[in-house]
Amino acid sequence: MVDNKPLEEQAENYIKSQLIKFGFNVMKPSFDKKGSDLIIVDNIEKQNSRLIKVQSKGRTISDKTTNVKIPISYVENDFILFIYTIDDKKNESCFLFFAEDINLWKKNGNDFTISFNENKISTEYFKHKLLNQKLANQILKVLAKTEIKKYTSIIIDGIFLGKAIIKTIQTYQQIWPDKKFINPKLSSIVENILNKYDRHESEKKSIICYLLISDSFSLENIVDVDYSNQIFITKNGNQVRTFINRTDEIIAFEVIEQMERLVNNDNIILVADDIIYETELSKYKDSGIEMILVKLNENDGSDMFVHYMWGDIMYPIGIAIGLEKHEL
Repeated sequence: MVDNKPLEEQAENYIKSQLIKFGFNVMKPSFDKKGSDLIIVDNIEKQNSRLIKVQSKGRTISDKTTNVKIPISYVENDFILFIYTIDDKKNESCFLFFAEDINLWKKNGNDFTISFNENKISTEYFKHKLLNQKLANQILKVLAKTEIKKYTSIIIDGIFLGKAIIKTIQTYQQIWPDKKFINPKLSSIVENILNKYDRHESEKKSIICYLLISDSFSLENIVDVDYSNQIFITKNGNQVRTFINRTDEIIAFEVIEQMERLVNNDNIILVADDIIYETELSKYKDSGIEMILVKLNENDGSDMFVHYMWGDIMYPIGIAIGLEKHEL
């Protein structure tokens, strides 16, 4: 089987360079936003920005016919497709297709499909799709019409979460010695955090949960992490998608790196409690960046002093282990 990954990476890098040449702000998404390899952002300094999802496809072109398939569900007004081609003489081309173009393609099951070869890309149809200033201006028009979508990201320090669960159970065992606690589900804790502390309320928004787990700390022995089903719907009808990253690196450094990728475009809820975060959080606060923190309170041994408003982690964990609200 031929490995197409190098060609796809070459295509993505070429397309990114062309977009930058035309003055676009281009980002690599930290998660799959409905088929996007890249994202065009109208203003990277704003938390709620207009976005266009960009998918890139790379194909080696010859007299043999090749094709590109795009899932029908991806094709919305804020979606564009670039097809990068290269021939045996290393001639490169970059074709741009908007949603209205793709909607005219042949439907094949759940996909739109376009077929082409070196002769087909010489036709007028493809010539009008070659990226140029006129098409770049059209991208700007699409960007101006896109709905400003709100993204909320929950970033969880897995070591802290595990210790917080143990602390919560120990605390409430003393208060309710006859109470039988249940093994908490990660999804329940996350939903309880959203219900209690998410100030970024919206009927329509995407919520992504990033759980960073250390190889040296077995979180799965403390919380039920359902690897087979990492998507759930909140009571407000918002979809929450969970991404779990195991690492042998220092968790706090991984969390900080994740925050850096998201802080200018997402509303962030940080679930962590370690002095190592104080410097970064002070920098964000001084820059006017707001976020929500969920940590231990001082009486329960918080290790972190912050200038942000924060919520107590014991509440969402307490509900997840089976406590009633009046028992908290």
